[in-house]
Amino acid sequence: MGIIKIAIIGGGISGLAALHFLKKRFNNDADISLYESNTFLGGSIRSLRNDGFIFETGPNGFLNNSAVTMELIEDLGLKDDLIIADPFAKRRYIQTDGRLNLLPSDLKSFIRTPLLKTKEKFQLIAGIFNKKISTDRSIYDYVSARFCPGVAENLADPFMRGIFGGNIKQLHMGHAFPKMKKGPMTSFKNGMGQVFERFEEKYSSCIVKGQSIDSLDKITADVIISTIPAYRASTLTGNPALNEIRYCTVAVVGLAFDAASFRSKPDGFGYLIPSNQGKDILGVLIESNVYQNRAPQGKVMIRVMIGQDGSTDTLIEKALKELDTIYGLKGKPVATWVQVWPKAIPQYEMNYASILERVNLEKNHVLIAGNF
Repeated sequence: MGIIKIAIIGGGISGLAALHFLKKRFNNDADISLYESNTFLGGSIRSLRNDGFIFETGPNGFLNNSAVTMELIEDLGLKDDLIIADPFAKRRYIQTDGRLNLLPSDLKSFIRTPLLKTKEKFQLIAGIFNKKISTDRSIYDYVSARFCPGVAENLADPFMRGIFGGNIKQLHMGHAFPKMKKGPMTSFKNGMGQVFERFEEKYSSCIVKGQSIDSLDKITADVIISTIPAYRASTLTGNPALNEIRYCTVAVVGLAFDAASFRSKPDGFGYLIPSNQGKDILGVLIESNVYQNRAPQGKVMIRVMIGQDGSTDTLIEKALKELDTIYGLKGKPVATWVQVWPKAIPQYEMNYASILERVNLEKNHVLIAGNF
């Protein structure tokens, strides 16, 4: 058997992980090339560094609960660069009516929380033991049936908006909310982008950046692995059903301040906002509380997630208005960043199962993978 030729399309975490483990599996028995249309690797995950600040354009960390993930990190020599979220940042809030409500973490705070009415608290407790509700329904319908609508609207909704940026009345419970494993929130000393810098150092001879593959005819390989977004993979691989997967828009606004710029000190991890508040702000993350090296001493780094597109000035103004409402701003930001993702997160909606049934994930010599 001769050397197998493998082509990977897409330089996000899926494509690069495939590259790494295939190289590990085949060693010199495979000729592997990875093609990325951008001039950088990582897709939506980048860490922009400026004057001691680190702005994450996408996810700011990951749940450290997978043996495969840890194997990859150790193989890349990044184990010593891991950092765990500060335990003091565990305090999380839900914003309602312009006020922050601490997310209950014990019985005392649960009893006192204004997020649920007394009856809803009893319904939540009762629902914990009601595990026979079918997950073949929307997240809203599932949580409402198992607990009550109040729990769906005031607790499930803001968390799902924070994860998916979508509408829990449209997201499918079984697909969007699989069983989750607990694990500490983890990142890297120099930001999430550090892992992609290491990928590039290790596999530079295999990676071709700045080359968009719009036709499989341009690639000669025994096996082609597509890890690009569904809407791009649809045309490339001849799977029209993939184009039916909807994506939501997310704008990430980074704001750096002097610590004395707030009347009320930003506390904990940050806060999320339920849909019933009528805001397009999805949530606010106090990055320098979560990972202390995200800002220099005496500075604060905040990211505001907004569920819509807009001009840079408009998005910054919207983010500042939100922060002023909650924390009271006494000074202007010392630095700003804006990253808009028009198609940020795939939405696992009620038709998701039927879409997958019509998608051929292994067509001829092409394998379809990635985040969808």
